Amino acid sequence: MKTLKIKNLLAVMLMSVTIFSCSSDDSNTDEPVTLSKYVIGYQTDTWNENYMWSFSSIDQLMTGTIDMNGKGIEQGGSYIPIANTMFAMDSEAEGSAPFSLNAAGALVAGSRVFIESPYAYGVTEDNKLLIVGASWEGASSNNELIVYDPVKQFITSRKFNDFGTTTGRFDFPTGVTVVGDKVFVSVFNRDASDDWQIDQKQAYIRVYDYPSLTFVKRIADPRTTAVGMYYTNTGIIRTDSGNVYTFSSNAKAGGYTVKEDSHSGILRINKGQTDFDASYFFDLQESTLNGKVLAAYPIGGEKAYIVYLPAADDTVEWGFLRHYTFKFKSAIIDLPTKKITAVTGLPGHAGDNYFGIGSLFVENGNAYKAFVTNDEVRIYKINLETGVATAGAKVTGGGTDISAITKLTYTAQ
Repeated sequence: MKTLKIKNLLAVMLMSVTIFSCSSDDSNTDEPVTLSKYVIGYQTDTWNENYMWSFSSIDQLMTGTIDMNGKGIEQGGSYIPIANTMFAMDSEAEGSAPFSLNAAGALVAGSRVFIESPYAYGVTEDNKLLIVGASWEGASSNNELIVYDPVKQFITSRKFNDFGTTTGRFDFPTGVTVVGDKVFVSVFNRDASDDWQIDQKQAYIRVYDYPSLTFVKRIADPRTTAVGMYYTNTGIIRTDSGNVYTFSSNAKAGGYTVKEDSHSGILRINKGQTDFDASYFFDLQESTLNGKVLAAYPIGGEKAYIVYLPAADDTVEWGFLRHYTFKFKSAIIDLPTKKITAVTGLPGHAGDNYFGIGSLFVENGNAYKAFVTNDEVRIYKINLETGVATAGAKVTGGGTDISAITKLTYTAQ
């Protein structure tokens, strides 16, 4: 009898251990974890032979040397950070695609889409990509506006619009931004000749409804000259308040014939409006910079990071788009107050090489961007309050520059 009781007691104890063990196993089931990595785009000396590379820590941009030989995956096109992807806008045969991180943290391409002759683009407030296709040679002024959804990975709407203005002349897109139900396309007005006779008399913006893409009107302002420049998409920005600011260089370095009785300047379109604010104009050449703004990048709030050229150094045609001159400087501008914070610790450098707004990355009060000087390519971290620039990693590998920087998240088991 005692033997039976002891056996029954042992059975109960073993069952309890088994139940506890199963319960412990259930509580240790791996939960999905959200992780992040940084991604850069690297542009080589060979046309459209670009690379995309992911890495774990922003500190890797700030120390030692980044040798891009053998790094990343080859993918042509302009790189645009949007909606937790790095979108490669490639108009060649393979097509464009959004790149994201899979569960293993590796970059993978999404569905490909063909976009013909994209020359201007911008990110909407609802994280769509708005692209304007155009004819470089002026064979047609009938341009296409396209809305691409990087989450659904397909074009959600598209519409043609005639950018022609007068006989033999048409508007050419330089940038796009969207505020609420309105699209603002910055343009310069040109003819179809090989030497591009560009109208520098005024700043021009084309306004469209969003998301219908229906043309509303064209606005102009004689206080400065053409907005933005060819294929850079850094001449028009949207701030956190929803105001739109435009940046006109009036510079040889931007590919323009300088209009002597006009200055480089910044204009504003207030949120909810479709006309330039007559009470706002920031003349950069009359400011303490005495410079010409070639590119602007939104950095949060109502501020912009600008790359400018001292007016006296504007001597090289198309100098911003080629590594011909290393006299460009940087500054941070509080746009409503026009307060300027000079960037210090950054050597004279070249302009961007068709990189676009994705070439500057902002995180934790700092901006990260690669700059080309006379003898190297190096990444700098810029404190956005003080303007102090700190030298980071040197970039090598036979290429030209870091064309884009972003941070992507992914879910791992």
